[in-house]
Order: sequence, then structure tokens, then C-alpha cells
Amino acid sequence: MTEKKAFYHRPKTNQSNSPTVRWTFLTLGWVFFVLGIIGVLLPVMPTAPFILLAAGCWARSSRRFHFWLINHKYFGKFVRDWENNHAVPRYAKWLASIMMAISTTMLFFNLPEDMVWIAWVVAVICMGVAIYLFRLPDAK
Repeated sequence: MTEKKAFYHRPKTNQSNSPTVRWTFLTLGWVFFVLGIIGVLLPVMPTAPFILLAAGCWARSSRRFHFWLINHKYFGKFVRDWENNHAVPRYAKWLASIMMAISTTMLFFNLPEDMVWIAWVVAVICMGVAIYLFRLPDAK
């Protein structure tokens, strides 16, 4: 019987020397991580940006939490793809774009006529985000 060895990815960290900065990034990392978990549960809130922000904060504050996140069963590959190649899976690009389109469409129907300019501003921002996403390489 052969034993399967676990393969762990080593984190790329850039920890600050200042304890205040490290504690600030550690706290922000947990805030972003919790927001990302809420995004998993609520379809109107994104997950990926918050998980990536948590990884960035922890890379500057805690090797332990950063190591845990980049080796996480569900989030690890996504974070590693971003850290190594700034790559996003194609399905995530499409999912984000579709959700932004649905949300923007709902704004057009739910805002009063005198505030429809807000929906147009959101539509332009979402279009910019979608263009940015599709210009990134696809994660494999």
C-alpha cells in the first residue's frame, strides 16, 4: 500500500515589519474572508474579489493564514492562479458578467425615472469590469 503525500504550495509573502500594519492587514484579511463566505451564500454578493483581497492582506500579515488559504480545498486553486498568473477561470468570468448584467437590468426596472442615471453609471462600470475580466488569461 502506498501512501499519498500531500503537496502544499508555498506562499509568496511580503510581510511588513510594522506590527500595526501587520495587525491592520490581518484584521482586513478576516473581514474580506468573511465577506467572501457571505458571497458564497448570497447570490447577489461576489465571492472571488473578497477571497483575493483576504489572500493579499494575509500575504502581508500572516504566513500561517496565507498558507492556509492558498492550500484551501475550495479557494486554494483560484488564489494560486491569481497570484501566479493573474488568471481567472472562464466560467467565473461568464458568471460574473451574467450576474452583473442581471443586477444592472434590475436597476433599470426598479429605480424611479429621475434616478435612472444611476443605472447607466452602474452599467458602464460593470461593462468596464467585464472587459477587464475577459482580457485576463484563463486559468487552467
